[in-house]
Amino acid sequence: MDAIDTQELIDFLTKGEASEALERYFKEVERKKGKIFLSNYTILELAYLLEYNFGVSRELVAKSLRTIIEDRLFKVEGKRELEEALKLYAEGMDLLSALKEVQLMKANAKRVKL
Repeated sequence: MDAIDTQELIDFLTKGEASEALERYFKEVERKKGKIFLSNYTILELAYLLEYNFGVSRELVAKSLRTIIEDRLFKVEGKRELEEALKLYAEGMDLLSALKEVQLMKANAKRVKL
């Protein structure tokens, strides 16, 4: 299984220089019934860059991430947790904090406050 990083996803989404090559690559992987691995770190970085570097609205970032997470082409690390975190993100929490919160809930752990 191959993996791609944030910069490739940014290039694809923004129709950058390599977007056509990436589209061909995605079609080839799909034709072979393969998967492309995306770490949750890649998803977090993608959300941050889209929102803060490219000025994409939070609503559109959440929609784009959902599309990626639900796409059968991608094997997304922590998919269920990211889906839950996106709900919190849509309510105003930053995605990293939202993912941490979901992971704490899943582990039935409480944050230590000193």
